[in-house]
Amino acid sequence: MRFSTGAALAFLASALTTVLAETFVVTVGKDASLLFEPTSVQAKVGDVIAFQFMSKNHTVTQSTFDNPCVAKADGVDSGYQFIPQGTNVFPQWSITVNNDTAPLWFYCAQQPHCARGMVFAVNPTAERTFDKFKTNAAASAPPASSAPAPGAATTTAAPAAGTSQADTGTANALSAPAGSGAMSSASISGWPVVLASVLIGALAL
Repeated sequence: MRFSTGAALAFLASALTTVLAETFVVTVGKDASLLFEPTSVQAKVGDVIAFQFMSKNHTVTQSTFDNPCVAKADGVDSGYQFIPQGTNVFPQWSITVNNDTAPLWFYCAQQPHCARGMVFAVNPTAERTFDKFKTNAAASAPPASSAPAPGAATTTAAPAAGTSQADTGTANALSAPAGSGAMSSASISGWPVVLASVLIGALAL
């Protein structure tokens, strides 16, 4: 069988790329942090990026520079990788770089990890830097909640005019529906006293 010069050169180039390929190990959540370490790498075609999950329940989800915390429609995703406490087995998920001219952007989809800086980049550029990507991620955080402080009372509806919140809760718990003719348990408890007074009065006559 004879090979053309072009085919032979292509085969050699492919083999050389495979031999020279580098593997980057990126830890995910090492020491219970919300970090990819390192935060970015400069990779060549054929290089492998191996993500090693170290704690909690993280993902490696591909996104875009402009929307760091939103999954890319046709992007790759490791899915959630739960790591039990005290384990010494750390799962690994890898990708291979097929194009080293286009940056790749990733984040952890576990909320709110992305907005807190858990993002990663492959081949960021001078214009689209990792720092800008991380800043975009932080800007995607939802506004601060106006939830009350722990222990503060909450209501689902405003009480009727002239009625305190405490009174409203007591009335709802004890009173029968208006117009039903039924009495509350609090009202019934007063009838023995009234009846006793009537009997005593009758005996005195």
